[in-house]
Amino acid sequence: MAPFRLVEDGHSSCTIVTADAPTPAARLAAMELQAHVLEITGADLPIRRESEPIEGRRILIGDTSATHRLGFSGSALAPQESLIAFRPGVLVLLGRDWQDTPANRSEEGRTMVGETLAGTRYRIDYWKAVGHPERSAGVVEMPGVYDDQGTLQAVYEFLERFLEVRWFGPAPLHVLTPHRRNLAVEGGDVRFTPALQHRSALPAGNWPFLHGQWGEFSQDQVHLFWRRLREGGERWAGNHTFHRATIQSTFTDPEYQSKNPKTQGSQLCYSNPKLIAKVVQMARDYFDGRGTLPEGWKAVGDYFALVPDDNMNLCNCAECSALLQRGSARKTGYFSSGEMSEYWFTFVNAVAHEVRKTHPKKYIATLAYWAYALPPSFAMEPNVSVAPCLHTCYYPVHAGMKSNDFAFYEGWRARTQAPMFLWVYYHHPMEPALIGRWKSFPHIMVHDTARSMQRFLRDGVRGIFECGEQDQVEQYVMSRVWRDPEVNVDAVIADFFQRYFGPAAEPMRQFYLRLESIACDPANYPPPYHRANGIDWKKVAWEKLGTPDRMKELGGLIHEAEVRAGPGPDRDRVALWRAALWEWMDAGARAATASATAR
Repeated sequence: MAPFRLVEDGHSSCTIVTADAPTPAARLAAMELQAHVLEITGADLPIRRESEPIEGRRILIGDTSATHRLGFSGSALAPQESLIAFRPGVLVLLGRDWQDTPANRSEEGRTMVGETLAGTRYRIDYWKAVGHPERSAGVVEMPGVYDDQGTLQAVYEFLERFLEVRWFGPAPLHVLTPHRRNLAVEGGDVRFTPALQHRSALPAGNWPFLHGQWGEFSQDQVHLFWRRLREGGERWAGNHTFHRATIQSTFTDPEYQSKNPKTQGSQLCYSNPKLIAKVVQMARDYFDGRGTLPEGWKAVGDYFALVPDDNMNLCNCAECSALLQRGSARKTGYFSSGEMSEYWFTFVNAVAHEVRKTHPKKYIATLAYWAYALPPSFAMEPNVSVAPCLHTCYYPVHAGMKSNDFAFYEGWRARTQAPMFLWVYYHHPMEPALIGRWKSFPHIMVHDTARSMQRFLRDGVRGIFECGEQDQVEQYVMSRVWRDPEVNVDAVIADFFQRYFGPAAEPMRQFYLRLESIACDPANYPPPYHRANGIDWKKVAWEKLGTPDRMKELGGLIHEAEVRAGPGPDRDRVALWRAALWEWMDAGARAATASATAR
């Protein structure tokens, strides 16, 4: 078959075709393909609806009558499955998409952060977001991040695989495209599905490293970037539900209030049959599409979440006290232990047992977290979906915490029958640094993160929620591993630096990997910086990690990159990294020296 020609000598040689009423995913997919080809070649591929007169080569985006005549249908593909197909004179980019119907629009659900499904269908000024404000197409509604959008993912796979486009951040400066006057592609049919079904690493650029590396960007650009990284996927939520606001608005019956005066209004009597019956009915109503969820509750798709508030001042009635007493010896010495496991999972099992009678294919979602991280002594109901909370940011340098995490993780793997999800922490040392207003040493651990994620995928974990934000490279690498755990991580890293920094690639790569080698060396965390249940991140940052010799070495690499960078985007990107990482480090080291001198 001859190559499919999109652009010849800087002029369009094909037409993008959608249905007359395209899905939100197909509509955005057509615009994304048009915008990227424009950036690569300067040619403006026309977008037409299938009822319009069209001649010549066609790129069929989403379900159309033409794709059906070729034997392709989005509804025949699995959820999140996408297709790239080459036929004479035709390129098909197709997947299963969320359909814009009144029933789908009214579907109830709240995500991990409490956002409604409707609230995830952001409306953006598309052409302004992609750096072409002179073009006007009005505001475009995006598919929700947890809506099926296989057609959009097919276009992203095509752009990445066949046109060598890379998205390293939300703004146009972070989008890397080749520049050509001719654009032709060829290959066999490709069908693909992300390896991880639920992918919740939605970087917002709120933390200094990521925000600084990205520079200036808009919220519209962030929302678009999430979709380009293929974030979202299967609908799942497992986050706090029984917090003060929902208890005070929804669980007002005095009979099942906590008998502990310290936490009335914050905890409930989780052994109370009346409370169990109420929560069972809430779950059944949700799965049946009746009523609305309380503000702040988490339930979406096939998962109804149950997670208590973050305190141990629990009900002290006789039955609750007896259950808590059974777990009193299950402390581990780490944040993740089991003194509350017998108590909490007795409640979760009781709800799940009743819900399964009427909804056998639905799940009660909960966390394995903090004082209820360890599995209980009894078997769990088969419809309880557990998400262990793992301190992945500690793994390279704290063997004890890693061992404790994997002990309860493997315990849950051995006994859970429902799909397993994970909550993974990437919040230290950045979170305590922001709270304490000091500057941490960059905790870069890209290779360790990739290894952990590859293991989780091999183990059959269905979805992952990232708590915290990593640096620019690590976020990108993790998104690639989540889609394909067999990806060559070193090749992805090399590709990032070569494309992103051009002539300055090598010193910037050395700078980044040197930060990783320092941050991930356990020898740099001796006692008293290394504690039985954690790390003294503040002291270790500039006493053991960012030492004067290392700072001199790292500063030299940044200087070399600035010398090598040519004018234009390469230099702008080096400047962003200098401000985000080097200047942050330099200020942190200086502040630590000044503090030590003043003592």
